[in-house]
Amino acid sequence: MPNKEFQVVKEIVQPDSRGRISLGTEVKSKTYRVLANDLGEILLEPVVAVPEREAWLFKNPGALSAVKHGLQESADGLGTSLGSFAEYADLSREDE
Repeated sequence: MPNKEFQVVKEIVQPDSRGRISLGTEVKSKTYRVLANDLGEILLEPVVAVPEREAWLFKNPGALSAVKHGLQESADGLGTSLGSFAEYADLSREDE
């Protein structure tokens, strides 16, 4: 289980002339959403980018719930094979 308590990464930092703060290697190679409150506290929340064509699923609670349910059923071995659907595939589509 991840530790949800904040820990000091750098004791004191000051922005450079362009407003940048170096956070060091602890946070490299990640993407963050920046949140700030009225006290001036800043929180960096790690995020994962989702392709726009897939974002609809995360905006539709019913569809997301159905997908999660189906994945859980599959993981539990409750799925039933209906055979190949290859004959219905449209291989001419280039946007996939």
